[in-house]
Amino acid sequence: MDMTVHGKNKWIRNSRLANTLIFCVNRNIPVISRMLMIVLHCDIFCRLPKSTYLPHPYGIVIHSNSQIGEGVVINHQVTLGGRDLTAESPNIGDRVYIGAGAKILGGISIGEGASIGANAVVTKDVPAGVTVVGANRHLSKESFYV
Repeated sequence: MDMTVHGKNKWIRNSRLANTLIFCVNRNIPVISRMLMIVLHCDIFCRLPKSTYLPHPYGIVIHSNSQIGEGVVINHQVTLGGRDLTAESPNIGDRVYIGAGAKILGGISIGEGASIGANAVVTKDVPAGVTVVGANRHLSKESFYV
């Protein structure tokens, strides 16, 4: 499988810049990764699987304790972090789609194949295959990414 093109949506792919960012973050190359993060206005402090998709890698903030599954799509302005000054951070399952501007906060789990809508605020666990929009609102329709 080509790592730069998403399996279910051929329009989701990583740019050379996103691939370079993932490479540098995973191999802990401090100067280059920090320069890329400054240019892209992002803070990514956890390891990202090679199959992570960052179609627009701008303004992404990921807590150092976050766990990211395989084949996850993270759009621009996404925040994965703690809340209430705790070290708890989200665990993202495999093949999750996270829309632009989504905020996933606290020690919660996002199930495999879930979809998080644009600008959603998620503070509660999300079961596998569920679509979440708004503030923790689960839609009855199954996610496309299951």
